[in-house]
Amino acid sequence: LADQRNLPAKLINGGVAGIVGVTCVFPIDLAKTRLQNQRQGQQVYKSMIDCLIKTVRSEGYFGMYRELIKNNFNFFLTVQNPLFLTL
Repeated sequence: LADQRNLPAKLINGGVAGIVGVTCVFPIDLAKTRLQNQRQGQQVYKSMIDCLIKTVRSEGYFGMYRELIKNNFNFFLTVQNPLFLTL
């Protein structure tokens, strides 16, 4: 019975931890995606660091987090939804 009362707090804490993790890794994932999407002979970025520097210069610091809110919302729904369905 005590575990059932703590379940909402555990779900919220898990969701928040996931969002923090995604937020920390998001710029690295953005650079990885941009590097992978380059075409042969049309390379804009030389390395991951070069990609991050050029992104900050052209789009500003928050350019690295452009899709973050949508991504975090989707993350929270997909991770937490199956848990709510099993209750």
